Amino acid sequence: MISTALIYHEDYEKHDTGNQIYSFREDSRMHVGFEFENAFRIRYIREMLEKTGLLHHMSEFLPTPAKDIDLLRVHSQTHIDRLRDLCQRGNRVLGHDAFGCPSSESIARLAAGGAMLGVEQVLREGPIKQAYALIRPPGHHAGIEQAMGFCLYNNVAIAARYAREVFGIERVAIVDWDVHHGNGTQEIFYGDPHVLFISMHEASYYPLNAGHMTELGRDSGEGYNINIPLPPATGEEGYRMAIEELVLPILEQYRPQLLLVSAGQDSNGLDPLSRMMMMRPGFRYMAKAFRELANRICDGRLVLFQEGGYSLPYLPIATLGVMEGLMNCEVDFHDPHVIPPRPIVGELVDAITQCKQTFSPYWKI
Repeated sequence: MISTALIYHEDYEKHDTGNQIYSFREDSRMHVGFEFENAFRIRYIREMLEKTGLLHHMSEFLPTPAKDIDLLRVHSQTHIDRLRDLCQRGNRVLGHDAFGCPSSESIARLAAGGAMLGVEQVLREGPIKQAYALIRPPGHHAGIEQAMGFCLYNNVAIAARYAREVFGIERVAIVDWDVHHGNGTQEIFYGDPHVLFISMHEASYYPLNAGHMTELGRDSGEGYNINIPLPPATGEEGYRMAIEELVLPILEQYRPQLLLVSAGQDSNGLDPLSRMMMMRPGFRYMAKAFRELANRICDGRLVLFQEGGYSLPYLPIATLGVMEGLMNCEVDFHDPHVIPPRPIVGELVDAITQCKQTFSPYWKI
């Protein structure tokens, strides 16, 4: 198995997002349940890694909280102060669709610190060239001035700027395969040619006003923001098509010195917040594809960051697929949830064709 770092801290489970109230169409009663982004998500993932034996083949590292200087590479002082103040006052609502508890700001710093530690592990001299940051709260919706969509600080953006400013990395690429558009990451790097951002997401979903393929960046960053909106029910074959015909060719041309992945496994076929029908083999394929790319173009330096994924029964299985692709193995685990591969449909072909036409002035695809 390939030497891989796991970044994790038990305090991530102390970020309490509270409960939500919901109802079913079949009855008129109101029900109370856990918020979608809850501590069981990463607890179950880590238990899956342990019970399948993969954890014993990983090097585990304990992060420390990010400092103000680290957060300010991405966020404004106003955002940091507001988030700290809201938590200290005991507010549950910390932004649009962003929830927490009194300790959430400090734990969000710990998540950002975990993202930075992942970068540090793969950039320092040693046998470890790839890492998985099993962190929460997630980050890719958090913008310069706001918390949003379960995200408080933008972990992957903080990690990218850390690599740039502390390690002197000139070109960083971020691939976001979360089912929702990484609008916060896009905002942060929209004018920055030193960070190539590529987002594959469900089209016209969350957030509704972002993620269009015509959003290409501005000024010197024009052409370095790539959005690939995919139709519902894209499935593994569709993601393969998007990766092989768009994402990999663009990354080969950009040739980043460090590859970062916002790994949200919420495109899985059992997720309550998506309709994309991806299963464990698809996640295995994606991680393998980016591992092999990193080996070709940036000395294997690859860090994945936990973002979304809200099906508690299937998120650990989907993430197991990611780890199998990352570590070049396939463990003996029977997946009881099997969805047959879906054929490529015309709507997907049209979307890929439109993307090629849109990106062709900037990239040879």
